[in-house]
Amino acid sequence: MNPEQINIITRVTNMYLRYGIKSVTMDDVAHELGISKKTLYQYFTDKSELVEAVITHEIGNHVRTIDAFLSIGTDAITEMFHIHQFMDKMGRRHSHVVEYDLKKYYPAKFAEILNIKRDHIYTIWKNNIEKGKAESYYRPEVNTEIIAKTNLLRYESSMDTCIFSSEELLSLDFFTEIFIYHIRGIATAKGIERMEQLLKQQ
Repeated sequence: MNPEQINIITRVTNMYLRYGIKSVTMDDVAHELGISKKTLYQYFTDKSELVEAVITHEIGNHVRTIDAFLSIGTDAITEMFHIHQFMDKMGRRHSHVVEYDLKKYYPAKFAEILNIKRDHIYTIWKNNIEKGKAESYYRPEVNTEIIAKTNLLRYESSMDTCIFSSEELLSLDFFTEIFIYHIRGIATAKGIERMEQLLKQQ
């Protein structure tokens, strides 16, 4: 993907987050970018291709950001702390309008995205639990499979405004409380001590 395509995708992403996908036409995009539709179509043949490029780019950014945390080589508690901070940031950026439009107008893409997110998040939590056990931060008897899937379910449910209000989702305490709840449920005394150290550093 060339720099001009990335620039278009970045600016269109912000448009989608503000207005949703359905309401933003290719005319709107061309106007926002200050280019003709003919020029825009040189980069993306139609709106479906542009939507796919935007979503693929966003997912790639999320995966790369989280993988960068994992490559640093910190302990399991610190690793999970940074991941929760990132998820907090993503939760604040989450658009229910975009999600609705994807589900309704691009169902195949929505299903693909959901599966990628589920697989990636599940693998992260599963690996983190195993790492924490090896470091004696998590209790050895914790069922890795069940906890990883429960965390995935909890994360997806937390994005549902039928359960939590938008104000609750955007509050500073929301993901911190989920992080504390998760760690206290599986940690050893050593792990809880490490968690408390990290919380004091916020």
